Amino acid sequence: MKNKILVVGVFVFIFILATNMYAIAQNGDTGMGNQMQQRIQIDNQSENDQIQTQNREQVQLEMNVEMGNQVQQQNQVQNQGETSQLQNSEQQQTQTQKNLSLNEQRRSQVANAVQEMLQVAEKDSEMGQQIRIIAQNQNQNQEKIEDSLQKVQSRSGFVKLFIGQNYAEINNIKKMLMQNKEQIEQLNQIKNQLVNQDDQQQLNEQVQVLEQTNLQVGSSLEAAQKGFSLFGWMFRMFAK
Repeated sequence: MKNKILVVGVFVFIFILATNMYAIAQNGDTGMGNQMQQRIQIDNQSENDQIQTQNREQVQLEMNVEMGNQVQQQNQVQNQGETSQLQNSEQQQTQTQKNLSLNEQRRSQVANAVQEMLQVAEKDSEMGQQIRIIAQNQNQNQEKIEDSLQKVQSRSGFVKLFIGQNYAEINNIKKMLMQNKEQIEQLNQIKNQLVNQDDQQQLNEQVQVLEQTNLQVGSSLEAAQKGFSLFGWMFRMFAK
């Protein structure tokens, strides 16, 4: 009887021990599973963080490239604007120099023609006084014409855009050109009254110089008046 009780006790003890060991094993497996799951979560989080970081860096890189392109385009536009302004300035300077050169050329031509006319006037006592007066008037008119024309040509494009041309000076030039034309017609009449044919030829050549000069001034004046103006019509009404 005692042996049976002892055997039963041993089996009970073994069963309890086995049960406890199984429970411990289950808890160990659960802990290890939790640890592995935590590691997997950490690894996944690390990969996600790395991907997000790479995405942010890629986005930042694209933004930097885009900003760089915008800056480059702005610089190109600015450089083109500066180049255009420089070219316009150079063109204006070239045109101004050309105008001044033509102005001086016409002054010189008229001055030489006047000297030739005065020589003819010295030879003819009858018509000499009339020739002398017209020659002096031509020289004075040409000086005034060139001064006025230079003021018209030197007006900036910005000013012309808003208030138009220098209409007062333009009107002065037109009046003096008309006076020159009338005096040239008088010279043609005087030429036919000269006795000496050489004097006639000499005076005729100077008349042609004066006519050509007037045509050149008219062309320069016409070219200077070209261009659009916002309020030029209003300023033209008050110009005398």
